[in-house]
Amino acid sequence: MMLPGDQSAAFPSTTKKEPSPLGAMNTIAPRLGWYRRRLKVMPPSEIAHRVAQQVGLCWLMISHGLSDTTDERAHAGEVSRYAFCMSAAHRLPELPWAGRIDQKTRAHLLDGGLESLESSWRWRPEPDVWHVAPDTDRRWPRKFSPLIPYRVGNPYGDVRLAWEPSRLQQLVGLALLAGQSQPPDSARAVVLIEAQLRSWMGANPLLQGIHYISAMECALRILAVSHALDMVRRSLTDPRRTWATYVRMVHEHAEFIARKLSRHSSFGNHTIAEAVGLLYAGCLLPELPRAHEWKSQGLALLQDQTPRQILADGGGAEQAFAYLAFIADLIGLAVRLLEQTGEPPSAILQGAFARAKEFLQLFGHGSGCLPPIGDADGGFALSRALRLSGTEQDTSRREDVRAMTVVLQEAGYSILRPSYGGRGLMVLDHGPLGMAPCFGHGHADALSLLFRYGGEDVLVDPGTGTYTGDDIWRAYFRGTRAHNTVTVDNLDQAEQTGAFIWSKPYSCRLVRRHDLPGGGVVLLAVHTGYQERAGVVHWRAVVYAPPALWLVWDRLTGSGEHRLELNWHLGVDPYPEHDGYRLLISGATVGLHVEGGVSHVHRGELLPIHGWRSARYSHREPISTLRTVVTTALPHEFLTTIWFEGYSTPSLVVKDLLHDVRQWTVDAPSH
Repeated sequence: MMLPGDQSAAFPSTTKKEPSPLGAMNTIAPRLGWYRRRLKVMPPSEIAHRVAQQVGLCWLMISHGLSDTTDERAHAGEVSRYAFCMSAAHRLPELPWAGRIDQKTRAHLLDGGLESLESSWRWRPEPDVWHVAPDTDRRWPRKFSPLIPYRVGNPYGDVRLAWEPSRLQQLVGLALLAGQSQPPDSARAVVLIEAQLRSWMGANPLLQGIHYISAMECALRILAVSHALDMVRRSLTDPRRTWATYVRMVHEHAEFIARKLSRHSSFGNHTIAEAVGLLYAGCLLPELPRAHEWKSQGLALLQDQTPRQILADGGGAEQAFAYLAFIADLIGLAVRLLEQTGEPPSAILQGAFARAKEFLQLFGHGSGCLPPIGDADGGFALSRALRLSGTEQDTSRREDVRAMTVVLQEAGYSILRPSYGGRGLMVLDHGPLGMAPCFGHGHADALSLLFRYGGEDVLVDPGTGTYTGDDIWRAYFRGTRAHNTVTVDNLDQAEQTGAFIWSKPYSCRLVRRHDLPGGGVVLLAVHTGYQERAGVVHWRAVVYAPPALWLVWDRLTGSGEHRLELNWHLGVDPYPEHDGYRLLISGATVGLHVEGGVSHVHRGELLPIHGWRSARYSHREPISTLRTVVTTALPHEFLTTIWFEGYSTPSLVVKDLLHDVRQWTVDAPSH
């Protein structure tokens, strides 16, 4: 795939052509490559499981074709069997939502748009609306879903963008709007909910098209439609037909999910979503033949996977903060549903939700400032308006953490909050690559550093970019060069063997924490990502010396000559000053100085890619990246100094600290 030569905001090209037969043939090699890479992480038992899955899906399609289930009007009379559908009262739990919908979002939703104002997608009655690729305007094929090429190299577009409207989470937004509005807006919102649901079901027969590639997508649809219809149940214009459509959707989706659960090497956030989808189907429509089985299966999966995916300190095993928030909300929804239906949720589920919520709030999740560590695709469990894991902490708790250093050992993060004013937040990443065996949503960001002050990003994580839209950009944003750490010989800290597969994972750990008088701290960490391939070990120490000085000391040990590159991705533009740079942040002047190589600022460059940020999925924008490069024999050291003007720390203290830290690297093992 050619590297794009423009600086447009979207991924990938927006060429509007139908794929040619030759283009379709060209997708075979990437698909074979994916299977070859994936087979390397699959034991024989998983291969057998996947073969059985495909056989089960074929049988499901055949049996579905033999039964007449496509016309809701033929089954509208059976709706009276289902207590959830016939209830006049709300059956789902009350949930915490954001404030009132603003006028722009209101108009956007009533025009058929999504909850996000950034999306240009609009619903219209034509069936193709659910199959047009938003990024290329091409049509995804409407054939047996396992036969559709959708990974990197497919001729249609980024499948994640096409899935977003079909999650039907805009129906939740419309339901909220209906509850906040007066006629005619409230009536228009309800009409749109019913029309979009029927439109989607009519355009997407079971197992036909891209919306049956991922079982998670079906699970999220069950959640969204269930909550939307429950909120507007008293205002439905054609309740019997609408509820008949709902019953058919839940039945078909749950049958599909149960046959295509993400297991083995695919365990991850998808599994949690699928389990919650089965739980909803089993709890809300117990009259369906396999409802008890779905509920039991969903609960068992949640009980098994929740403690594996949410660690003891509340962090996420996938090492992706957005996905931790995603599964925390899903688990929170499961807990609320079980409570509502009179079945007490287990201590495992309740404890995991509480741990994850506390972890996320330490990083500012409630204020919308969650760092974009690891993959993020902009997705939500139910709605961007939901406030389960993202509720604000009470004021006293926030004050308690402001002047602290918090070490989250299992997840692998340390949070440094300065003692002056509490407006700064620095995060050191000393965690693992991700969730084995694929490490799919983790980035090669060992020892990366993030810094936020006064609501502004200073040292940033550039984000995710895209999943399947462009393999070159995908490789960049998840690679080491796109993070605030050191690369050696142009290598990533682990090897990328696919868009969601890493090999040669590193070990990374916090070696020592040393508290200084007056609230200062020294953190020393190490990773071994370059040891096997380059014979190099990377040590990093972060020193906070009150009131307003930070030192970042990088030491590369090993033998021979190597090319070393230290990158600082900046959220604000730097101004050259003397032998360093000056940053203007929230009314404060900050100095930035790097020793150990030749430094240059790069912005929006393509060959190679350097100086880019993806603030939201599938978009990019130029940013300033300060790159310091040296080719030298080892050992070698970089020293980065960050200070706020108007404050000073005795230089003698700094020199003594670095002397001690250097000795710690000699005394401590690297693994």
